[in-house]
Amino acid sequence: MSEERWQISVEDSCIGSAVCAGTLPNRFRIVADKSEPVESEIDPDDEVLATAESCPMEAIRVIEKSSGRVLVPEE
Repeated sequence: MSEERWQISVEDSCIGSAVCAGTLPNRFRIVADKSEPVESEIDPDDEVLATAESCPMEAIRVIEKSSGRVLVPEE
């Protein structure tokens, strides 16, 4: 079992397209016309990476907590 955790955040550049909430409603929701993560810290989840990569504004950030490495968006 991995002890790695990821931190998810949604930047101010979010336009509320709801692609993330429509794809992964257990991980993202729309509040006041913007996306926000249901939980800000999660176990690694490849579906979250794929959903973050599909964000039209690249507003979803996924960070590996232990190293601080940004997984999405790619730098």
